[in-house]
Amino acid sequence: MTGNAQHRVSRLVGAAVAILILCGASTFALQEKISPLSDYQYKRDFAQYEAIKKEADVQKRADLLMAFQKEHPISRILLYTATDYLECLKPHLEKKDWAKAIAMGEAFLALIPDDKTVQAAGIPVGVEEFTKDQLLPARKLMLSSLLAAHYQSNNLPKAAETAEKIYQMAPDKAMLPVLADIYLKQPNLDKYLEVGQKILADQPIEQSYATALQMAQVYIQKQDIKSATELLAKVMDVYGDKVPAGTTEAAWNPARAFAYGVIATGIYANKDYAKAQELYEKVAKFDPKRDDAYYFIGMCKWNSKDPEGAIEAFAKCVALNKTYAARGQKYLEDLYKARHNDSLDGLDQVLSKAKSDLGI
Repeated sequence: MTGNAQHRVSRLVGAAVAILILCGASTFALQEKISPLSDYQYKRDFAQYEAIKKEADVQKRADLLMAFQKEHPISRILLYTATDYLECLKPHLEKKDWAKAIAMGEAFLALIPDDKTVQAAGIPVGVEEFTKDQLLPARKLMLSSLLAAHYQSNNLPKAAETAEKIYQMAPDKAMLPVLADIYLKQPNLDKYLEVGQKILADQPIEQSYATALQMAQVYIQKQDIKSATELLAKVMDVYGDKVPAGTTEAAWNPARAFAYGVIATGIYANKDYAKAQELYEKVAKFDPKRDDAYYFIGMCKWNSKDPEGAIEAFAKCVALNKTYAARGQKYLEDLYKARHNDSLDGLDQVLSKAKSDLGI
């Protein structure tokens, strides 16, 4: 073989080898897995999603979205599919078909991957953004729909469990009043107080006063008068002489009467009659038909050597004819007789004036 012939053969062999190498590289590139978070896959997923959205039948569209989620659990359009799936679920909530709404919500939620599944997929880039922008919001969206269904169907234990999951995902302050409401209605008073303390720690009393008032009532139920008194004192320090924004005087007065009544009870028990009388007079001011207020005003004045004042207070207690009337009657008569030669003559006039003063 001549030198030229050998050269031509060598060139042909080299070209063949190069072709084989290129073919092998191309085959390898085709076999390499495309990242589900790549721009290329996003365009394909979005095109498929756009086609699904054209389905007019709500249940069929929900089924197609479920099928898409099974096929593409990790996708940059996860939040789109979850949001649209929720629209398919809403009619069942509106019809109060709680069982169907819950079944649909749980089925889709089960297809949303967890953090470990995403990490195990070995996706080179974009995992953190996917978790933050798609995974967590989609999971929260579906859990919120389940929370609504459980709450409205009065499955409060399941509602509490779901609300806790949402709160644990991202401690959102807005979830605390929801949890408090659920635990109060169960009732799970210990959990309610636990959540209530978080609300009080997060908000000044100017904003959390309603929670503080409710917690005080719960503490009273649990015979923890000290904790109730401390909370009510904080509220009255701010709103004893003024009304919260958005509340009328008439609507706020019963809360003030309740708060001052509880605070006064402890003061009276410690025999600080002057301070207790001051507080009970506030109770009577904000709720003029509170017979216990007049009864204890009478007791405070009696202990403070003001029998005439005590007679006036006991007369109002009797005139109201409620729980404390019998006890007030006894003290009223004893005091009156002691000042009128052991006679009750004229007591009718005292009672008549008391009724007039009370608007009875």
